[in-house]
Amino acid sequence: MSTTKYLVVYDPTQEAQPALTRMIKLAESTKAELSVFCCIYEDLPRKDTRAAEIKKRITAQQEVLNSAVASLRDKGVTVAIEVEWDSDWYQAVVRAALRHQVGAVVKASRTYSNARRRLKRTSDWTLIRECTCPVLLVKGEGNNNADTILAALDPRSDEDAYRALNEKILAISRELFEQGEANVHYVSAYQKLANRPDRGSLVRACGVPSDQIHIVMDEADTAITKTAKDVGAGLVIMGSSSRSGLSAMINNNAAEKVLDQLECDLLVLP
Repeated sequence: MSTTKYLVVYDPTQEAQPALTRMIKLAESTKAELSVFCCIYEDLPRKDTRAAEIKKRITAQQEVLNSAVASLRDKGVTVAIEVEWDSDWYQAVVRAALRHQVGAVVKASRTYSNARRRLKRTSDWTLIRECTCPVLLVKGEGNNNADTILAALDPRSDEDAYRALNEKILAISRELFEQGEANVHYVSAYQKLANRPDRGSLVRACGVPSDQIHIVMDEADTAITKTAKDVGAGLVIMGSSSRSGLSAMINNNAAEKVLDQLECDLLVLP
């Protein structure tokens, strides 16, 4: 990705930190800057010592973060840390991304059932819906090799918003390909023959051989997850549309649908 500054979400409830592991590899080989963000909270008694107790816990967590990034700093990597006290850490991450003006948010992602995602607000969905920058959701232990990338293009290119999003996805894909970091495939889904994307146009737009263009007649989420598995993708790049309230609960978009079906990392562009 062209961005050089990332907000890495640190989970204080877990020993393993896949998001940080993923970004350590990147930071060691590029000039990427990391802002490691952690939000903590406890329901402390409201008494005179409460403020002191909060400060004590924040300081302790800062020490944990400093220890986690010490080796990176020794190698000359620019790393900042921040610990915030807030009961709603989902929104705290969204605010931190804006405050630090990062190019992307990086967070570990666990697999949940679709019912759990729908009935209970999750951090992944909150970030996908509300972050104004790209969100990289890291699966597994953070050791995925993105030797093969699958980028999903929306065929509704006659609409300005979708056309602009396709251009963003193409730009990131081209950059990774030109750097020699990955083999890039593209997938485009359609449900009606009248809307079938033109293969020749996609080949010209994407700049890859025809066999790396996958045109699938199916729902977008099904087409993406199946193609990702078929090509052995280590990273999927796709777009997302912002939603809130009842619309978000009923009409979750393709990025949200594929999240728990993919075994690889997912980069979502707003």
